[in-house]
Amino acid sequence: MLASDIATLSQLPSYDSLSSPPPLYSSDPACGEQSIQLTPRCRPRPSGTFVKKDGHATVMLVDQEEGTRIPVFGRQSLVNGIISLSSRDAVSEVKVKLSGHMDLSLSGSSSYNTKLVDYAYTVWKYNPDTPIVCPSELPFTCAFPLTYKDRMGRETALPPSMNLMYPGSTGLIATCVYTLTVKIVKGRKGFWSQDKKLTIPLNYHPRNRAPSSLNPHPDLFSDVKISPEEWHQTMTTIKSRKPFVTSPVQCHLFIPSVKVFALTDTIHFHVQLTGALASLRQLVYKPSSSKSKEAKFAPKIRVYLLRQISVEVCGQKAWKNIELGEGTLSPRPPPIIAPSGATQLGEDSLDWEGEVRCEEGLSLPGFITGDLMIKDFIVLSISPPDPTKSDLLSTQVPVGIKLVTESAETWRED
Repeated sequence: MLASDIATLSQLPSYDSLSSPPPLYSSDPACGEQSIQLTPRCRPRPSGTFVKKDGHATVMLVDQEEGTRIPVFGRQSLVNGIISLSSRDAVSEVKVKLSGHMDLSLSGSSSYNTKLVDYAYTVWKYNPDTPIVCPSELPFTCAFPLTYKDRMGRETALPPSMNLMYPGSTGLIATCVYTLTVKIVKGRKGFWSQDKKLTIPLNYHPRNRAPSSLNPHPDLFSDVKISPEEWHQTMTTIKSRKPFVTSPVQCHLFIPSVKVFALTDTIHFHVQLTGALASLRQLVYKPSSSKSKEAKFAPKIRVYLLRQISVEVCGQKAWKNIELGEGTLSPRPPPIIAPSGATQLGEDSLDWEGEVRCEEGLSLPGFITGDLMIKDFIVLSISPPDPTKSDLLSTQVPVGIKLVTESAETWRED
């Protein structure tokens, strides 16, 4: 390498620290510039303004959706705003504080509070040496940090805003609250002073995008042969109370191998049961009644999304399971048609395909932070139509997934 090249490299800026947010860029080329390549946004950056007025003071926050009731900010977002004062003669100091805290509590246990954000600075202060009246407009900027320190002193990702309350004997409460406080101090040193505070609740909503697009019309039978890496297979055994009489059944659940989905994604899956014909009949056929001589094809198979919220406070743990969405299934190919009295020593397989998605309105993604964890699963549940008359046991197959805020088709800069 030439000496001139070494000198040039030594002048490059350092990128050792990632604590500060990246600078703002414009997608519109300036004079003398041109766009070489551009990825269009599915949604434009918000350009509205949130306004809160209290008496002679007004706080405006920019880059917000029009008509929003609570300002929304993403990962390491800048909180940019302007403080307007209509009465400013007696103002001696103006401060801004960005704060956040997480409260966890369990029934019958003490609560635990964690400070997430605590950043304050003085926007303007009266100087008696150069007596200048406070300006009528004061711009300010502060930023959400990327992490916070948990009770063990570990750097942990900042959790999103939430308010989860599940009271009861085994209930739990988990809240994460973020606020922006503007403090206006009136009065001079040696005189009576008065403080005025404007507190604005903020919605911290960091976005994550699924890594790849989902096939809207998958066909497992062809996809497994052509692209087997696109499917994740989970295998389990449906056990039998009398394995020498009724053999166990093998169960296979196929889901997209990415295992990371948006809250609005439709997730396709495939269920396959393999085993002896006699065992499969016990598992999916309801025994004939006195009024009917034919057994009825009535499989009790569910595929649904499950969220597990777990909290630890002072060494005690509690969790809450919540169903987020119910899947729909359709058999493929047709069910077994062998009569109940026929010899059923051979083996066969039954297949179902279906899809599942979260219920409308869900915006909180899964995450793990400190003493609070929100994990998501796709659960396959299989039970015989009449458990009292079947040798086969009910089975549940949970598969861990991650639910994020944005689908792969959606692009938006935080």
